[in-house]
Amino acid sequence: MRAPKRPKLAQGSKNERFELVELYVDESHRRRYLLKCRECGQLYFYEFYEIIDWDDGEGPQYSTYIPIETAAEIEALRATDHFDLRQFSPRLQDDFPKGANVPTVYWVK
Repeated sequence: MRAPKRPKLAQGSKNERFELVELYVDESHRRRYLLKCRECGQLYFYEFYEIIDWDDGEGPQYSTYIPIETAAEIEALRATDHFDLRQFSPRLQDDFPKGANVPTVYWVK
């Protein structure tokens, strides 16, 4: 897997930066897609995950982008849950924890 050099590509409108290739899960608090970067063509397994905060409605949100190259990688990622997905690297994290004013975007290699 190759890791792109620009983590800021994860911020902003996904429609502008990525093409939707395949949809796996599309729920209000969890989404999983196969995305293609419009700039470089790299494929990513993408997951958005929000923990519901029943007290004050500001649940933490996490987006994960894992660059992939093979169908076997996609199937392995699809078989994982949210927590196990964080065992894969390289991956780009876009984390917006409760109480934060802005998300933190970083590579895990």
